[in-house]
Amino acid sequence: MNVYVSEELEEMKNELITRGYSIVSNINNMPCDAMICNLKNGGLLSINTQNNIKQEGTLIIDCGSKTVDEIEYILNNRIYSPIF
Repeated sequence: MNVYVSEELEEMKNELITRGYSIVSNINNMPCDAMICNLKNGGLLSINTQNNIKQEGTLIIDCGSKTVDEIEYILNNRIYSPIF
């Protein structure tokens, strides 16, 4: 699984590497399975995602106030939380 993590989330990126995730540092060179950014701070505005979205879909995760454990759960299950 190729995961892109926004530059400002260095601590999260390092923890995901420690947990065995393949982190894509240059999003323009490789399609990603998931992108992690802070949407409230305009995390996707500076990223050119047109060539990096997989046909089956790329999961976009708003890191917000989530812990690395919560992010890992989302990556593994491709869901945020139950609807109800």
